[in-house]
Amino acid sequence: MIPENVKSEAGNIRELIRYHNRLYYSEDRIEISDSEYDALMRRLIELESRWPKLATDDSPTQRVGSQPLSRFPSILWDPAMLSLDNVFSAEEFSEFNRRIIRELDLEEDPAYSVEPKLDGLAVALIYRNGVLVKAGTRGDGSEGEDVTPNVRTLRSIPLKLTSDPPVDLVVRGEVIFRKTDFEKMNEYRESLGLEPFINPRNAASGSLRQLDSRITASRPLSFIAYGTARWPEGIASQHSLFNLLAELGIPVNPDNFLCRGVDEVEKAYHRLEENRADLPWEIDGVVIKLDEASLQERMGALSRSPRWAAAWKFEAEEAVTQLIDIEIQVGRTGRLTPVARLEPVFVGGVTIANATLHNEDELHRKDARPGDTVIVRRAGDVIPEVVRSLGRPDEKRGKRFEFPRSCPVCDGPVAREEEASAHRCMNPSCPAKLRESLFHWGSRDALDIEGLGSKLAEQLVDKDMVNDVSDLYNLTLPQLASLDRMGDKSADNLIRELGKSLTSNLQRFITGLGIPGIGRTVAGLLSTRFSDLHELMNADVDEFLAVEGIGPVLADNLHRFFSEKITRDVLSRLIDAGFKPRGSGASDLEKPLSGLTVVFTGGISLPRSEARIMAEKAGAKVTGSISARTDIVVAGPGAGEKLRKARELGLEIISEDEFLRRIN
Repeated sequence: MIPENVKSEAGNIRELIRYHNRLYYSEDRIEISDSEYDALMRRLIELESRWPKLATDDSPTQRVGSQPLSRFPSILWDPAMLSLDNVFSAEEFSEFNRRIIRELDLEEDPAYSVEPKLDGLAVALIYRNGVLVKAGTRGDGSEGEDVTPNVRTLRSIPLKLTSDPPVDLVVRGEVIFRKTDFEKMNEYRESLGLEPFINPRNAASGSLRQLDSRITASRPLSFIAYGTARWPEGIASQHSLFNLLAELGIPVNPDNFLCRGVDEVEKAYHRLEENRADLPWEIDGVVIKLDEASLQERMGALSRSPRWAAAWKFEAEEAVTQLIDIEIQVGRTGRLTPVARLEPVFVGGVTIANATLHNEDELHRKDARPGDTVIVRRAGDVIPEVVRSLGRPDEKRGKRFEFPRSCPVCDGPVAREEEASAHRCMNPSCPAKLRESLFHWGSRDALDIEGLGSKLAEQLVDKDMVNDVSDLYNLTLPQLASLDRMGDKSADNLIRELGKSLTSNLQRFITGLGIPGIGRTVAGLLSTRFSDLHELMNADVDEFLAVEGIGPVLADNLHRFFSEKITRDVLSRLIDAGFKPRGSGASDLEKPLSGLTVVFTGGISLPRSEARIMAEKAGAKVTGSISARTDIVVAGPGAGEKLRKARELGLEIISEDEFLRRIN
């Protein structure tokens, strides 16, 4: 029996979370901090975990995602989700307006709804009795992809409408990234050493169309409604439809205009064009619709587009300027990004003096060189970028920019991972990436130093207590106790943890160095091949190539890391601090999964990172794809394509329970 006070508390927290979601996604307002919001969510999860019957299908806790799908089911649309015809000027819209007046035999200009044209992915939400039951992408207009599990993870979409009595409704809208959310997500991806997304539109489409809805749940997507499949009862205009959707808790765009006649529509178009840089999301034009439902129905539709609406796109936000120089910026994960220094130019409401060139491949594809005339733009991107080079009028161009082989911040070696576009500094003590290096050094996959989190790493660097990874082992109790949120007990615990880490094996030590392309799996292979750090530091390229799974690029990167002075000096200081990491060597032969390649698929109860660590400790190599070289497939409920392929190849397939039995 659930106590009444618990029911009441859970209900109040749900309403609070829905209220704050509505404020953020519908009104662009915030009343509480992220930490306060997270505290509410943690408390609700705690209550629902303790009393499972408290959990409801529309609870905010149900937005975490579910097991991966093997493919998206189809979903049919009736009426079809049509695309829009375009007008390209005020004159063309005037002709559009005259045609409507003529065909409908109107005595005056009709009212139009002028709405920002969002640059995202079109989606429809199906509500039955006020509850979200299905959602799908536009597809070809008649048939889309059923992405219901993914859509349910979006905080901006209500799982239950605030209507009494409950309504049946098919809501249509756009899935997008807010500019601030897109920037934060890219910062987080870079902190993990991942490639940042280039533009919000493509990122939104890719994020919503993930077969694993847990990936979608991790990305801060938003939804903005622009209409319904059919007119709700009692609604006679686009304007009143938006009011109804907002009352139901569905986000609508606050920058819609109700206009009459060509002049008012043109003013609304230019107003949105002028203000687009200040809007919270990317737009690339306006959508103009007849406001009255009866007039829309009389105009009807063609096979692919309605005759009562048109899209009027903005002129591309591009400008021509001179590329003065190309410089390299080093991010906090050690990623090297080429940046164009420009003759300042006004684009899209702001003056641009710098623009990204993304990476070496993009730089060479665009063939941008100092002294060139270049086109820059902001459309579709949060940060300005160079679109292409127009060369020089005198055709006397400078040399092609060559990516540096050493870091411009610390002069350490730079590596480009195999089949990747990013270059990264390999020096774990590089000042540009030291915070992230310390955090990674203490992470669970690496040295597993409890208490060495990102906030502490930031303080240690900011207060100049640590300028090199080895400096961690010179920290004193008074130094640590003086930091924020660190008393004597926490400081003492951390010093003990640091002392324990000195006995770490070679696999953890290599992982902690953060060498590009070297995770736990490859580090495990190296620790099996080399007996200790001294042998590893003196290996040549051929010895690295002899390790299974290491190709020429990675072998060269490893050799450079262990042979160049700056990185060898870092290793020497760690050895002086007390490290003597040894490889696993022949002892791996005694491990239960020694030499076997394992793949996990489907829904297993263990977190994947934990399952991987357990398998590696048992001597296995863990990969993400099935091939003829795979030895064992650990399959859980919901396993799809990988399980099918494993059966076709005749591989050994075992359950999670059998996996645990074998390693124990």
